[in-house]
This record gives sequence, C-alpha cells and structure tokens, in this order.
Amino acid sequence: MEPTLIALASAGGTAVVSAMATDGWQTLRSGVVNLWRRFRPDSAAELERDLDTSRSALLAAPDTEIQPIRQALQSAWQGRMLTLFLEDRAAATEFESLLSRLTEAGSHRTNITFNAEARDHGRVYQAGGNQFISE
Repeated sequence: MEPTLIALASAGGTAVVSAMATDGWQTLRSGVVNLWRRFRPDSAAELERDLDTSRSALLAAPDTEIQPIRQALQSAWQGRMLTLFLEDRAAATEFESLLSRLTEAGSHRTNITFNAEARDHGRVYQAGGNQFISE
C-alpha cells in the first residue's frame, strides 16, 4: 500500500470528523459528497446519509463519550477514504485539492486580540465565545 494514500486518507478522515462541529461542515460535506458522486455515484446517497448520521452522533454525544466516538468516526472515515483512493488515484488527487482549498480558506480568518486592565478590586471577564460565570 502506498504511504501517501494512507496519509491522505488519515488526514481526510480526521478533517471530516473535525469539521462536523464547525462552521465549515457544509463546505467539507459538499466537497466529499461531490467527490463520491464523481467516483462512486452508486453509493453517493448512502455516503450522504452516513455523513449526516456520523455528525448527529458526534453532536449528540455526552462530553464523557466525545473522544471515543470521535476516534471511532475518524477510523471509519479514514477507511472509506482509503478504499476510494486505492480504487481510483484520481479521487485522491481531487480530494487533496479539496483539502488544500479548505485549508487556504480557513487561514484567512480574522484574529481578535483582547486587552484589559483591572485595578483595585476590579475584575475582567473576556471571552471569544460563550462565557459562564458563577460567583
């Protein structure tokens, strides 16, 4: 087996599962579905259902079970990717291009810097997302 295909399948499975809980999910999902429609049109509908089922399972998982579920899903998607890439190396090339485009798009994000100063008995609370404070 070719190590580059294994590495690409590994990166692909990880990317699919990592994107499931992000804003980039729909973009990655569409890219993977289009890849399957092109190289395995007979199983594209099944793939779409499996992507949605996997995402639902991950998002519904309790915090204590997220890591094992994430690892299991990554392994499953890595296996599917590797099977596709071994059957058709053009699919591997196209998927590599998809990952590159998504990586470039993600690198254009804006960085936000917080600065604060508290004096005397003052407090500062800053967050880039949700913040829950119990006192």
